[in-house]
Amino acid sequence: MSRLWRAYLHLLNTHPIKVQGITTGALICVGDVLAQQFVEKKGLHGHDYARTIRQGIFGVVFVGPVMISWYRVLDRLYPGTGKLVPLYKVATDQVIFAPFIITCFMSFVAFGRGKTATEVKDQLSADFIPTLLTAYKIYPALQIFNFYIAPLNLRPVVVNVVSIFWNTYLSWISNNPTIQEVAVTKDTT
Repeated sequence: MSRLWRAYLHLLNTHPIKVQGITTGALICVGDVLAQQFVEKKGLHGHDYARTIRQGIFGVVFVGPVMISWYRVLDRLYPGTGKLVPLYKVATDQVIFAPFIITCFMSFVAFGRGKTATEVKDQLSADFIPTLLTAYKIYPALQIFNFYIAPLNLRPVVVNVVSIFWNTYLSWISNNPTIQEVAVTKDTT
């Protein structure tokens, strides 16, 4: 296992954007599979493989590269190792990046499901704040650990491992009817 880990670290250091993209895409796929199999209980025959692949591609081409780039920006914005530097990074991350990446993910998933721009806006209106508040229960503490202890090249990896569970939740939220859709369905029955 240590040989595999060393090989991964070597690739991560020599090709950070590619490797981070692939890592993120793979772990987003794991989160979606967990959401479909254990939360939505779709079973293998009901599994939406296209959905899993779409979300994985989004992780590879967008989330992973953006995340490693964002951590580099934070290191440039807040250089040094002072005791407060990681707290500044956490605050900036949670105020700017968390809302941005949640909006991007939810929009991508909704458009991938064939929703119109108006429907995407409605879903974001219904689900964004509750999702962001849930993220705030997890990520500030994780990011404190991340910015105090993890080196730059491993920060996305730390987040991605914890994010398997977050991606399960986010996939489930993003692929289920919004509160308004449920209300409309109940009103018409």
